[in-house]
Amino acid sequence: MLNSQTNRIDISIPFALRLVGIIAGIWGILVVLFATHFYLPGHPDFSIFSTYLSDIGATTGWPQIIFNAGTLVAAPIRYLALVLLILRLGQLGAGRAFIVATLIIAFFSTAGTVIMTAVPYNVSAAIHKMGIPLYFIGVVILQTMIGIKEWSLRNIPKFLPSLCFLLVFVYFVFAILVSIHERGVVSRNTPVIWEWLAFLASIIWVLSQAVLLGKKDIALGEESNKENSNTCRSVE
Repeated sequence: MLNSQTNRIDISIPFALRLVGIIAGIWGILVVLFATHFYLPGHPDFSIFSTYLSDIGATTGWPQIIFNAGTLVAAPIRYLALVLLILRLGQLGAGRAFIVATLIIAFFSTAGTVIMTAVPYNVSAAIHKMGIPLYFIGVVILQTMIGIKEWSLRNIPKFLPSLCFLLVFVYFVFAILVSIHERGVVSRNTPVIWEWLAFLASIIWVLSQAVLLGKKDIALGEESNKENSNTCRSVE
């Protein structure tokens, strides 16, 4: 009889999370930097206090191409990073219900990013605005759930859930300011800095989650400790 062997590739979730998370963070920074670089010659009055990221994405030519194409590429990378993060939290003790719920919310939030990016507001403001609540509300709900779960799990640095709650605060303030701007309560420039802060906070968040939770030496709870103890005894 011929013995057949199945080749299997085991992927380490912590390693994959660290790799994909770092790629997502660096890619996001590069997209904004390059798009801004090509935006500046035609807009010397650029300022993070008066220029929205969506303004760059709506500027025809290289700014729009780089920003929108780069963001569309970033969307699946970001979703993969979220999937790996959620699976990592599952390894660290998060339940099945949490995993399923957060994966679904992450999908709709990512879909909102794709809608906003694929259809800039200067092409169709109505469709562009359809993606806004999907993305921003999705981020607020998702980060709140992840933050609460990380705070409840042992051996996870409290710095990580604190970043989640900071991200929720920044996105919430930005969404509120945009809403009251549309009612004429505040000027167009008022929410701008908060959009840039939201971008910065999201980059810090994904890099921090990837680096810290990407460590293999994070304990998996009491069961892991018991297994290690039993292994030591058996060796003795």
